[in-house]
Amino acid sequence: MRNRNSIEEKNLRNILKEKRLELKLTQRELGKLLNTPHTFVNKYEVGERYLTFTEVIDICKSLQIDVHTLLDDVMKDSAE
Repeated sequence: MRNRNSIEEKNLRNILKEKRLELKLTQRELGKLLNTPHTFVNKYEVGERYLTFTEVIDICKSLQIDVHTLLDDVMKDSAE
């Protein structure tokens, strides 16, 4: 069972949000890039919504994140 408060879920949300902010994109702008409403971005960033694997890939493409690096970063703290 998935846990919205797991270290991995929190890491994923933080990494995606930090990268969006680093690129100076608003939630609305990222939503447009993803062809989704801005509420989609808001809901996954605050943990109200889980992302599917394919959604993560699409977000990574829009935010110029390497999926392999993302996986390493998400799992980094949970291994300790």
